[in-house]
Amino acid sequence: MSFPPRPLAALLLTGVAVLAGCQSPSPAAPSAPTTAVPTSTAAAPTTAAGGDSSATATPGGGGGSDDTRCTLDEVSASLGRTTGEAGQRHTAIVWTNTSAQPCTMTGFGGVDLQGPDDPMGPTYSLRRAEQPASPVRLEPGSAAHTTITWLPPQDGSEWTPSGMLVTPPDETRSASLEWPGGAVLRQDGATRPGTYISPVRPGVEG
Repeated sequence: MSFPPRPLAALLLTGVAVLAGCQSPSPAAPSAPTTAVPTSTAAAPTTAAGGDSSATATPGGGGGSDDTRCTLDEVSASLGRTTGEAGQRHTAIVWTNTSAQPCTMTGFGGVDLQGPDDPMGPTYSLRRAEQPASPVRLEPGSAAHTTITWLPPQDGSEWTPSGMLVTPPDETRSASLEWPGGAVLRQDGATRPGTYISPVRPGVEG
């Protein structure tokens, strides 16, 4: 059986409708403390590392034109809350501006867990999550935080840090803090470890 040819205009309209239907919608936008986080075992992509709050994230650039970079001359480090009971846990490192002027933090900094001797050494340098970092402006007295996501051991191994060295972003000096307690699964050579640090965010906790 033969069919009569379809009008050219109908064919063109059909083609436009098919192309429009193939387009995908835009993806949705991605969505404390003592002085010194949701339960999941998913690993984030990482790269190697090395209270009231008026801290604010500054999209698309740095802080105010007169702001200085936050160093340990301007900020103090303290231990925030640890949350999560099974699987991954989350510990906050709180940075408080103790100076008389605003300063800006951008990036990750570094966290080195220090503990007993181990075949991989007594220091576990945590990797950085592949997450975007925005400048965080700290007014005098306000705070920001770095989140450590870490895994307890699941195979009977026991490596419990005695403390940690924490370094602000773009700083060469470190501050020493106590470890909040609990053994940590060493994943020094893993490409997608379950223990990592996130970039600095405003406030005292995530």
